[in-house]
Amino acid sequence: MSNLKDRKPTQVGSRSFFQINLYLSFLILFAVATLFWYATAIVVSLNPEGEREPIAFDSKVGDVWNIRFTHSVEKTPWEEFFTVNGVNDLTMTHTRFESLGWGYPYSPSDGKFRQTGDNRFELVMNRPYKQVDLRVAEQAMPCIVHYNDVYDLCALFDHGTLVQVKAEYRWQFWQRKYGL
Repeated sequence: MSNLKDRKPTQVGSRSFFQINLYLSFLILFAVATLFWYATAIVVSLNPEGEREPIAFDSKVGDVWNIRFTHSVEKTPWEEFFTVNGVNDLTMTHTRFESLGWGYPYSPSDGKFRQTGDNRFELVMNRPYKQVDLRVAEQAMPCIVHYNDVYDLCALFDHGTLVQVKAEYRWQFWQRKYGL
């Protein structure tokens, strides 16, 4: 004869093993929802050619980051500013530079040109991009700047490496990085 003392009357409600399964189901559902939310967040990824490992930083729609480098001919600082509009959707809003010279914008079709209060020049462009491709060159010393974080491309990747910068979902970045 079995021991039935651990059983509760039917009027009491669910049995204890049903409560454990219910709590476990809610925990699993919460974990899956959190992973889905985290995996579908937008990142800006730096994807080097070849077998080098890509890196990424967290972003969101409306976020601004810029590329800072030294102009190859004039040897003056240059910055290009980008806004994240969504996945595969970037806008180069404007560029900022210190002097006018060879290889600098000069035509009204290049954008709206103005001089800033700190004696620099700014060119408002609002050009759409799906991705930004750039080649790392030690002479230019390119950096990606996102708020207070600076990603020195010369330190991260070898001279001459082609780097593709793009806004994408985190799961897409994981897929490329880990081969999922």
